[in-house]
Amino acid sequence: MVSPHHVLKIVTALSAVALAASVAVTPAYALQDIAIEDSVAQSGSVTADNGAVMQSDDQSDDQTGDQQSQDGMPDNPNAKLPDTVSDEISDDATVVSEDLAVTPEGKVKNIETGEIVADPTLVGTQDQQPDPLAKTNGESFIPVSAEDVKNAVADANDANSAEVQSEQSSVIVEQSSMKSSAQSTQSNAKVQTTKFESNEYGAHWGTYNNSKAFFDYQNNMFVQQAKGVIDVSEWQGDIDWAKAKADGVEGVIIRLGYGEGNNADKKAQRNISECKKLGIPFGIYWYSYADTPSLAKEEGADVVAKLKQFGVNPSDLAYPVYYDLEKWTWEGHQPPTDPNVYNNIVNNWYSALQSAGYKNLGVYSYTSYLRGPLKHADIYAKTAWVAQYGARMGFDSFSTNSRGWQYTSSGKVDGISGNVDMNAFGNKEYVNGGSSNSATSYEVKGNMGVEWRSIGAEKSVIGKPIANEVCDWTQGRVNCYQNFENGAISWTPSTGAHYTTGAIRKEWARRNYEHGVLGYPIEDEKKLSNDWKYQRFQNGDIWSRGTKESRIVLYNLRDSFYKNGGYSSLGGPVADEESMGRGWWRQRFQYGDVWSKDGTNYRFVIKFDLRDSWNQHRGFSWLGAPVANEENMGNGYWRQRCENGDVWTRNGASEKYIVMLNLRKEYYAKGGFSKLGGPVSEERNLGSIWRQDFQKGSIYAH
Repeated sequence: MVSPHHVLKIVTALSAVALAASVAVTPAYALQDIAIEDSVAQSGSVTADNGAVMQSDDQSDDQTGDQQSQDGMPDNPNAKLPDTVSDEISDDATVVSEDLAVTPEGKVKNIETGEIVADPTLVGTQDQQPDPLAKTNGESFIPVSAEDVKNAVADANDANSAEVQSEQSSVIVEQSSMKSSAQSTQSNAKVQTTKFESNEYGAHWGTYNNSKAFFDYQNNMFVQQAKGVIDVSEWQGDIDWAKAKADGVEGVIIRLGYGEGNNADKKAQRNISECKKLGIPFGIYWYSYADTPSLAKEEGADVVAKLKQFGVNPSDLAYPVYYDLEKWTWEGHQPPTDPNVYNNIVNNWYSALQSAGYKNLGVYSYTSYLRGPLKHADIYAKTAWVAQYGARMGFDSFSTNSRGWQYTSSGKVDGISGNVDMNAFGNKEYVNGGSSNSATSYEVKGNMGVEWRSIGAEKSVIGKPIANEVCDWTQGRVNCYQNFENGAISWTPSTGAHYTTGAIRKEWARRNYEHGVLGYPIEDEKKLSNDWKYQRFQNGDIWSRGTKESRIVLYNLRDSFYKNGGYSSLGGPVADEESMGRGWWRQRFQYGDVWSKDGTNYRFVIKFDLRDSWNQHRGFSWLGAPVANEENMGNGYWRQRCENGDVWTRNGASEKYIVMLNLRKEYYAKGGFSKLGGPVSEERNLGSIWRQDFQKGSIYAH
């Protein structure tokens, strides 16, 4: 027996089939573009691009766009369901293609047989990442839980009953009348020369505000001023781009590569060159295999190298460079599950691109992953392109006005053999003049315009421009800046364009802007936990916490800070730098002190209980500066070597000692920790002799 919920899914799927049939009566180049006067039509009927009358019903059980066709894979309507799912595939496995599933332990198995797949072209090796599209023969596929696939298989089996066949018959009769209605609508429709079609579940093209727009199945508008965009890789072969452009392609996102240390996509150079030649706006995407921030930084460096190799300048990119984050499969490796880890991964990749001058960046993923391992406010703030092959867009946390919906993986375009992903890119709110600039009399040009649009244009933290740009083109002093409602953007050829705002900008102003010790900003502001923010400048960083507290970290102290773990290890600065004498400088942070010495590579930190012990034993005046970082000696002991003595702790804060001068010298002469263990007492003056007790003996020195 099929539940009412199952019947509704079948009805929806058959409605999509009937709609597709109605399209067939109209030439592919003459799809209708019917203006919809309201931004949202919540009830009644409206006419979509394909001429079919689409019924919108608030009582539908689908509020997330996850309708499932009878024989299609969940979230992937064009991927065929397996006949069965092996008992070897657990519910918490992830299905990554029509044939393959990945266990929580990272093993790839055949869905129906449960056999482990070891083909390195599909799963890679410990040291080599596989082409992520190899598992699907180049087709896009949204990973889905094995439990959902098992439920879909059970639903499909139920649907073979006679009762369901009866339900299908009545639905087909209903849809035939819709087809007739669609045909009668065609004669009055405005013709639009595009081949971009609706998806399987009724997400469709139309118009709003006299511009092309894209709507979900209930006529909720996703974007206006919309463009039909495809995304491609080597798996599409040699594309005839002239035919594709003539067939309505208005933009392209080109795969450049994947992971780190791999060859570029085999068709990337050709696709980039053809788009440049024919004037087709394009962007780039890069599939990530990063499981650590350091690997993400290497991926970013690889992207930059290949962009420069292929002659792609920041100004060539009409669409962003997208970081493609998905649940990947790579032999011997596991994708992250912690959103904080992913946020650090994204930040490192962004930093590598931004440092090279590529500011127009975004994150691409699919809805379920964004709700899971990518569920982080900072990642959401960067997410501008989302895949969902359902009736509506389930991700509603786009932070920018411009956005893209990859709404189907089964598009057909002249000049391309086989299927291709189709996307609707545009603006949620109307942007004056059809560009990303705000409706003001001030233009934001060049790299500063790219920077402004990448952070959200008039919706960004700096708001709208309040003046024209000011530039100095004097040789050796070339720079520009432009003031906005809540900040400014500064640009030089070597640093690129970056905004400043809030407490960080106030501190920069107090330090005489670029004319002071800090120079120009080299990165955008970054948000950290506990209300901390920081921004990197040429010669130092500005840190702020809240709206009142701000500090700078300069030169070698900054180098020491990053060398020794940065914010994750030391927290934010709680004091300004101090000159300690003899060339030593110190700056205090939440969890430790950062030290450097002018003209040397001495860059150390004293943290936590060792710092407490150092301070308790008269600090710099008695022990001098650190000459090594902390060491875990074992048995609860930690040691840090300083100029005049060593600082020791045991069992956290309970025991704190120092071993100084001649006693230290004698201690090491007698075998040190391996022979005598750690200190168990402070030094004692016995007259002409000093004594200090250790675990396995005592040391005496004059």
